[in-house]
Amino acid sequence: MIQPSVKATQENIKKVLKHFKFYEIILRSLRSKLFRYSVLFFIVIAIAAIILSSFKEAAPYSSYLFSIIYFSAIVFTIEYVLRIIAAPASRPEMSAFKARMHYIFSFYGFVDFIAMLPFLLVYMLWNTEISHLIILPYIFIVFKLIRYSKSFQLIGRVLNKVRDELITSYTACLILICFMAIMIYYLERKAQPDAFSNIGDGLWYSIVTFTTVGYGDLTPITPLGRILSSLISLIGISMIALPTGIVSSAFMDEMQKRKAAVMNSGSDDDSSSPDMDSDGSDTADSNDKKADVQQE
Repeated sequence: MIQPSVKATQENIKKVLKHFKFYEIILRSLRSKLFRYSVLFFIVIAIAAIILSSFKEAAPYSSYLFSIIYFSAIVFTIEYVLRIIAAPASRPEMSAFKARMHYIFSFYGFVDFIAMLPFLLVYMLWNTEISHLIILPYIFIVFKLIRYSKSFQLIGRVLNKVRDELITSYTACLILICFMAIMIYYLERKAQPDAFSNIGDGLWYSIVTFTTVGYGDLTPITPLGRILSSLISLIGISMIALPTGIVSSAFMDEMQKRKAAVMNSGSDDDSSSPDMDSDGSDTADSNDKKADVQQE
């Protein structure tokens, strides 16, 4: 006979397995093409409604646009709840509670929570000034596109791969900008006390010149200031090219890896087919030999 404690343990295991299968069903549904494209559709129309609501010509249709945003928020709320329920299936190495907390406090969990804010708050704050402020953080739903776009995911992998190199290059740029901001301030403050009243003005000028934008709101008039500005522009061209080259190189490496993976998978398929043919011919030859022996 099975002891009561062992029987209870088996029943608990069965319940856990049933729950896990239920979570897997929800997770598969969330990853299905139909669900992904449906959510993507509501993301696009919600973003379009937010953009159109900023035009004066769309003022007569503001209630319709707000209804689109509100209905999209309902869809995003359902998605958020389902993802919380199915979180243990995506993190089987964690407990159910930890897996759900991991999703809630993750980047996508934050974006999904922001996406459902209109559904949670607009009903209580309808027709007030605060209801319009709720739309402001709602622009974070743009980041929901990252989950449903392979291109955005590729960009994320590439940037994560070269993050150390990017931090190093941007740190070097920041050091140069700060140094040049202090220099241009001390060179121009007496000649233009209103234009370069503090190092903050010099920092703004250094950033604009370093990135070769050149708005023209601040210009040096002293000879040394102009020489320094020329150096800032020349150094900026070369320094700004560093992150571009790093990211471009990482993109090329990633694309080459993808092509190599596709070619390897194709070569594996080609190599497996001759083996099958050779196996088939060998078995056919052995069968013929057996038949000859039987006839003898």
